[in-house]
Amino acid sequence: MRIHTRPTQLFALASALACTGAALAQNWATFSNQTATRLVAATALIGADNHEKDFAWGDLDQDGDIDLICVRKFPGSIQGGARNLLLMNEGGVLTDRTAEYGQASDISGYSGLLDATNDRDVEAVDINNDGWLDLLTATTMSDHVNSILGQPRAYINLGDDANGNWRGFRFEVDRIPTLFARGGTAANPRFCDMAIADYNGDGFVDIFYTDYDTPETSGTLCYDLNGDGDTADAGECQQSPAENPTNDYDNKLLLNLGAANPGVFYDATTTVLSAAQINSGFGNMAVAGDFNGDGRQDIVRINTLTSGQAVSVYTKNTTGLGFALKDIASGQPYHGDKADLNGDGRLDLVIVDDGQDKYLINTGNDATGQPNFTSYTIADSLSEFGNSTQVGDLDKDGRIDVIITDVDADLGPFCPQTTGAAHSRRTHIYRNIYSGSPSGILDETTPLIIPAAELDWWTDVAVFDINGDTWPDLVAGTCTGLAVYINVPPMNITFAYPDGLPTTAAPGVAKSFRVQQNVAGGTAIADSTRLFWSVDGGAFQSAVLPSLGANLFQATLPGFQCGQAVRFYVTATLDNGIVFNDPATAPTITNPISVQSGNTQPYSNDMEVSTSDWTVINEGGLTTGGWQVATPIGATSGIYASAPAADASAVGTKAWVTQNGLAGGAATAADVDGGTTRLVSPVFDLSTATNATVTYSRWYFCSDAAPAGSTPAEVDVLFVEISTNDGATWGRLENVSSYPTPNAWNRVSFSLRSVVPNLTSTMRFRFSITDSPDNSTTEVGIDDFSISAVVCVNPCLGDLDGNGVVNGADLGTLLAGWGNPGNSDLDGNGDTNGADLGTLLAAWGICP
Repeated sequence: MRIHTRPTQLFALASALACTGAALAQNWATFSNQTATRLVAATALIGADNHEKDFAWGDLDQDGDIDLICVRKFPGSIQGGARNLLLMNEGGVLTDRTAEYGQASDISGYSGLLDATNDRDVEAVDINNDGWLDLLTATTMSDHVNSILGQPRAYINLGDDANGNWRGFRFEVDRIPTLFARGGTAANPRFCDMAIADYNGDGFVDIFYTDYDTPETSGTLCYDLNGDGDTADAGECQQSPAENPTNDYDNKLLLNLGAANPGVFYDATTTVLSAAQINSGFGNMAVAGDFNGDGRQDIVRINTLTSGQAVSVYTKNTTGLGFALKDIASGQPYHGDKADLNGDGRLDLVIVDDGQDKYLINTGNDATGQPNFTSYTIADSLSEFGNSTQVGDLDKDGRIDVIITDVDADLGPFCPQTTGAAHSRRTHIYRNIYSGSPSGILDETTPLIIPAAELDWWTDVAVFDINGDTWPDLVAGTCTGLAVYINVPPMNITFAYPDGLPTTAAPGVAKSFRVQQNVAGGTAIADSTRLFWSVDGGAFQSAVLPSLGANLFQATLPGFQCGQAVRFYVTATLDNGIVFNDPATAPTITNPISVQSGNTQPYSNDMEVSTSDWTVINEGGLTTGGWQVATPIGATSGIYASAPAADASAVGTKAWVTQNGLAGGAATAADVDGGTTRLVSPVFDLSTATNATVTYSRWYFCSDAAPAGSTPAEVDVLFVEISTNDGATWGRLENVSSYPTPNAWNRVSFSLRSVVPNLTSTMRFRFSITDSPDNSTTEVGIDDFSISAVVCVNPCLGDLDGNGVVNGADLGTLLAGWGNPGNSDLDGNGDTNGADLGTLLAAWGICP
């Protein structure tokens, strides 16, 4: 049961439409066992079927539904193959179509996926770049069969015919060359996993296999494969032989011939990998991914049970074909998977261990460009022999959850578990509860989302949407067959804004926008969709939103005046009486509206002409690295850009930098050393603005900060501050202590009213950096500094038709709207009444 190569899953806490809604009080995810209605195949293949199973999934026929491939073998590290299953998704029902679409072969006497191969891993990936997903397998324990059955296979997706009919897969024997043991002996491999990615940068995927030697089992092992109560049927007793040392493969790397012959591989192991990278005493996991963030594909592999027992990363070299090898964890590792568990954009790892399981948080790179990891124990894990790991956002909260199955793929007797074992080993489903701290990210909450009795004896699990509702479902491969669990979405109402969520409104003008309502698990009560708004902290007014059809509604806020603080939210009610708000915690948290006429830009400086209004202050015995305006000269610290090689402007050359170095000079020659340097802006008068935004480009590097360094306590921080009283006191705008890989200028903006209570006529900004302790390479820069201000001018209040005169026509409009909200409601309190009439009469005549 091995890892599946698929697009990297990263933290996604926001979407384009920003759907929100309150959650019901319920378990964090709900799954319904719908095997009886979601799976169609012979009972012998999916029911009483005690074979080891491994999955891969994808839209194989390009009909918009995700399909499933299941490879089967005799349980454990034991000889004995089985036919595989091609389960096509037909309207949310997984249907066995192996005979129709999986038995083609380009070699006589063989039947593709119906052949009894001993497959340990399968992957769905496009190997020839024709846009269709193909299948690759890794075989194991096949000493007793020929190379056609015992070697890894490629099944080519034939795509559609001229009439648009899908033609299925064909086994093509020469796609993968006949492989030989490390010493050149003709033998079949004992592969345990494969990692598929483009390792040489030619745009075509390559294959890394990891291999193991003599298993922990031995002799003859018998299993009741068909659940009839005995082991007397054909194939139910198989051998688990020790490996002849001359037949040992160790790891293999196959490169794709690429454009010259797409989807055909050749053995490049000894030309690319070092001897240490080839060695594999008991290799049982491999996964590909960009673990150091340089845009190249790396490999993480696990070797266990024997010498060299470790989790190791093969980091792709910046030039050439090779890799650098680094051990990143020890213990008794067995399996794992990759995922960004904490949302920092780096790939982390989940590691299954014969002791307690753990996860490794990627903390950035060391000085050689290889990733560093910090290990954390999964507190809810048990000291048991777990197996395959799969990841997915089961509750769609933007955090990647983790499933670790329980059946050991090496030791056969665990499948099935002995009667009365009281679930001493079972599959674990961990919710990702990351909230800022790297510890305690994975939590197996109770009650379990699938009953413990149904979590026994899983060899692998597939995580994908079966029924097209966008929620990830599960297919479990167990010792007693296949089980389908459909994810039951929570009952809720979410809201989206096709025109965008409004944030500004012109004074005196109604603001209209559309609201998309999405209902799950119930029906919204008619006329319960309402818009609520409040002015200057007053009581909320509300109006029913008229329907535009297809769960789309029209919302309209009345006109407001300059200086008014306006906030709003949307609400709707399900037929069970539960009310859902957006924002979810409204009216405590609401959406603000800024009443404004437009924007001005009182200051903008790209540092190209005049910077005389800026001030530099050096303190504390600074020796080098003081602020100066210059055409930047780049510098490199290790493999990282420490000083910028150009300014941030699209047009221009100059920027503020901390002492420009000499061309070709050392990174430490002109960086910040010995003290503090401060860059202070001129004074800005923002007293007439209702709000303002400061925007600038900044450069930052400190060799103690990740990824170049790993000593957070010694990182030199760039402090950006704001003053409302000409520098008498300062408040913090931002602290900068990290930088991207590769390093680059970053452009940032801040709304000032969210930082300071009032905008004044004496606003300043300050950029300060200190080398403390004085042991790092530290460089910062500032460029393209600008301030934009929001201004507001009230319209002629009472001029409802906008003709520049308050007269009888406007009076008629107001009286027509009497008792209702709208433009005639001049004070925005939700009701056109005598107060509005008085305001109109007071403005009678030509507008000023």
